[in-house]
Amino acid sequence: MPEQIKLLTSRRAYEFHADDLRLSTLSLKPIQEQIQQLFHFQSSTMGTPIPTFGDVPATYPPGFVFNMGVWLSPEQQIIPIRFLHFEQRRVVIDVAGPSTAITAIYEQLLHFLHQMQAGDGSPIIGQPERILDYSEITSQLRFSIDEMFISPLRKLFTKTVIPVESNQPLTLVPTLALGAYQSDQELHATPSPNEPQTFTLTFRVGTRPEEKIYFSAAPLDSETHRIYLSDLEAVLASAT
Repeated sequence: MPEQIKLLTSRRAYEFHADDLRLSTLSLKPIQEQIQQLFHFQSSTMGTPIPTFGDVPATYPPGFVFNMGVWLSPEQQIIPIRFLHFEQRRVVIDVAGPSTAITAIYEQLLHFLHQMQAGDGSPIIGQPERILDYSEITSQLRFSIDEMFISPLRKLFTKTVIPVESNQPLTLVPTLALGAYQSDQELHATPSPNEPQTFTLTFRVGTRPEEKIYFSAAPLDSETHRIYLSDLEAVLASAT
């Protein structure tokens, strides 16, 4: 089993059909202030949120951003809310905790918003069309990432990448970035590390390769992400 597991970030986007998220009403000052108080956000501002699950369209109002709040679990555990974004068709919640906390935070937000209506009498927020997850975890794993390459390939990379004249003990430090695409369609982009739909695995910055502490980012909720890392470790440990 992976050791020294640390959950850095869980993030989720709730995506809505056109006009099912009433951004103009959400941007009203009294509603902003109540949301800020509801989760004790340290700051809030009207503006275009940073892209997290794709491009953020230019609209008016541009969106709303709440930063550094807190949610208290039923077990009295304090969960930092890193940010809450309202985009034209997305609500994005990012926490320094498990994805289950996002579910509870969103339900609390819905309970508050369902007490209100837009100017035409319609709900401020409707039912999401799609829910997207992302999480980041660091953990110590019982393998070296270069073991994903077969032995002849490792030898080739070592011979090519590490200078022969080097007097220092050097090791290969690969970064794995995987995505899924339709094979019969033209690629407009390739997987890049830390993007919301990319599986990323590499050594954790600030650690030594010999410690085998890894950074993993994945389009998964935090619990599924933990299971994936455990399965990955089991597969590679059995293959070596």
